[in-house]
Amino acid sequence: MESSKKMENAEEQSPLLERKISTPTKIAYALGHIFNDLTAAMWFSYTLIYFQRVALLEPIVAGALLLLGQIIDAFMTPVFGVLVDRYLKKKIWHIIGSVMVTLSFPVIFGGFGKSSHASTMLLYVASIAVFQTGWAAVQISHLSMIPALTNSLLARADLTAIRYSAQVGSAVAVFIVTWIVLPTDEEAMGRLVEEDSYKFRNIVLTLTSIGLMATILFHVFLKENLLEDLESHKGNIEEARRLFDGSQSSRTSLVATTILLRVAMLYVASRLFITLATVYLPLYIEETDIDGKEALATVPLVSYVSSFVAALLLKYINKSCGTKVCYFLGTLIGIISATVTEYGGTSKAILYIVAILIGSASSITMVTALSVTAEIIGPRTERSAIVYSIVTFFDKVVTGLVVIFIEKLRCTQPTYCPNYNRDTLALVCVLSMLLGLVTLFSVSRCLN
Repeated sequence: MESSKKMENAEEQSPLLERKISTPTKIAYALGHIFNDLTAAMWFSYTLIYFQRVALLEPIVAGALLLLGQIIDAFMTPVFGVLVDRYLKKKIWHIIGSVMVTLSFPVIFGGFGKSSHASTMLLYVASIAVFQTGWAAVQISHLSMIPALTNSLLARADLTAIRYSAQVGSAVAVFIVTWIVLPTDEEAMGRLVEEDSYKFRNIVLTLTSIGLMATILFHVFLKENLLEDLESHKGNIEEARRLFDGSQSSRTSLVATTILLRVAMLYVASRLFITLATVYLPLYIEETDIDGKEALATVPLVSYVSSFVAALLLKYINKSCGTKVCYFLGTLIGIISATVTEYGGTSKAILYIVAILIGSASSITMVTALSVTAEIIGPRTERSAIVYSIVTFFDKVVTGLVVIFIEKLRCTQPTYCPNYNRDTLALVCVLSMLLGLVTLFSVSRCLN
């Protein structure tokens, strides 16, 4: 009881909680995750094709390296959740993670395909481990800055939307760079060989340069005092950790943990929709055989642009509707996208309508899910990193398991299932959105 009163007094004395976020601060914050977003887009889009066609690794080895990265990322996320909350400052952890990404990311695509020696594999494993560890440090430290900057739910939603917009813009930047450097027609893509390693090296060096510049600007323009004014709350951290220890009654602890798990599932549902739609949209496009290679390039780009626009508009929608209504709207759009995919037929117009709907639903549900997470954290920002690490850990584990399950059931005879990718895309979209909808209703009492 006494610690609770101290916490309340500290919150009342902290000017940070009442401070509005200026536009320069919002822009500076958005720059902080661009490096991670650039590397993530490159990692998910080109790692397998690089390892198989350029580095000349066996498909099973390439897949194992990709899986290794996801496992390390998943398990390092909660580790940094604890470290960021307990030790050093958030910007220090952000710098440490950025340095690790800078030193390791170019090595992954550094052109070591000429050798199949154990030393080369060790280099790949080590660089992937360092890269994913650094990536997790940057992600958690950056996410935990949202509740530290403001206690306003609208302001937190605004920061989350800006962050997501930067993520979409980074993905588009990667798409443009690779479109310029790599051949874009299907026949040329089939001729990627070991000698093309310099192209990937140029891509990653370009992306690393852009990411480093964004990171430097982030640290220069985001003032330290905006993040660390709440350091006075550290003395009351036991109160802030009530979700994770037994300092309060077992009933209170159980209820709080249940709420956190439901919020985590809300985030997982949003991530499932985004990840699975990203994976199976190109396969669906290829299956329709409409516009060939051009559609494989332009349809995902339209989806990114739609997602970007929706993230910008979400700020104004959130002001008038609120968090719950926004997420509900996003799930409805996602379900409509699944319906159009399954029953809309196969035409060029339908492809782009599906892309727009998927992009919009992805943006709205993802930004809102992060806003809900910030809302659950409330003013006790000392636990923000561990909360974000828990929800992102669930995201990585569940998403990975679902993808493996889907691929294990993949139809191997297209004659008997000519619309397999269309049906899969529609099914994963509707199921993930229904999961989000059910979770929203279960957690709605905890939200304003």
